[in-house]
Amino acid sequence: MAMEIGLNLFSVFKELNEDYFGTLEKVAEMGYKNIELISANFATGERFTDTFSLPVIKKKFDDLGLKAFAAHEGVAPGKSLLDTDWDKIIEENAALGCESIVFPMAFISGREDTLQTAEQLNQLGEKCKEAGLGFYYHNHAHEFKRIGETSLFELLVENTDPENVKFELDIVWAVRGGYEPLALLEKLGSRCDMIHQKDLGKHVDTVNLFSASVQEDNADLMKLYTELVKPTDFVNLGTGIINFQETYQKLSELGSIRYAIVENEGQVGNKFTSIASDLQVMENNVIGYIKR
Repeated sequence: MAMEIGLNLFSVFKELNEDYFGTLEKVAEMGYKNIELISANFATGERFTDTFSLPVIKKKFDDLGLKAFAAHEGVAPGKSLLDTDWDKIIEENAALGCESIVFPMAFISGREDTLQTAEQLNQLGEKCKEAGLGFYYHNHAHEFKRIGETSLFELLVENTDPENVKFELDIVWAVRGGYEPLALLEKLGSRCDMIHQKDLGKHVDTVNLFSASVQEDNADLMKLYTELVKPTDFVNLGTGIINFQETYQKLSELGSIRYAIVENEGQVGNKFTSIASDLQVMENNVIGYIKR
């Protein structure tokens, strides 16, 4: 299976806040073809689809040659996964051409809330399937906290329906959870055909965020991430710890990945320069990628 390169628009969320269409124009100009949407202006909390009409947004995508293949759609911390208008969200993203909805983060910390979350993911996955869309869960690091002989992530995998719920594995967040991402991908098989690619600085001392100190249930995860993850931890692709040539050779051999998605969370330098550099690294390493 040939991999497509994509860009998660969280990489340029500040720029989108200030100039949504101008940012999309710059993304397209540098050569990105596939984009993974974020739903809202993080400065105002307003959905972009409430600021601009769906036909206007879709026309802009088409004019720029951008394919919105997926969208990240979540809920605020402390709210139930089901506590939003998913029918509206699914309808809007389908109108924009999205093939899938990705749930970006569940604030789980123990067995019981993880099992409850798995059931809610099953319901959302079934709702998306009925509308003709795929449904994915996207990991951070906290899901890899161990509960006895297993992890919260493994509980999610084991207790969600493979027919309705797939996984979008974030390579570096898996590393930061103390797991080997390629081994995880082998286990997930066809349940993971989209990955997020970022890079972690060689200067980062604590790769495994949840190795010892963060084991209690009901942890304040947003506070922990603020304390444990530094703004300079993430760097441009190819400048950190990830061996891209080796990684993408193995991913090519695995053969299950459809989209390798750049997500640049670095906070140093010009973001447009960074994601342009990231695209070059991906084009140089994604085996079988043909630049259109």
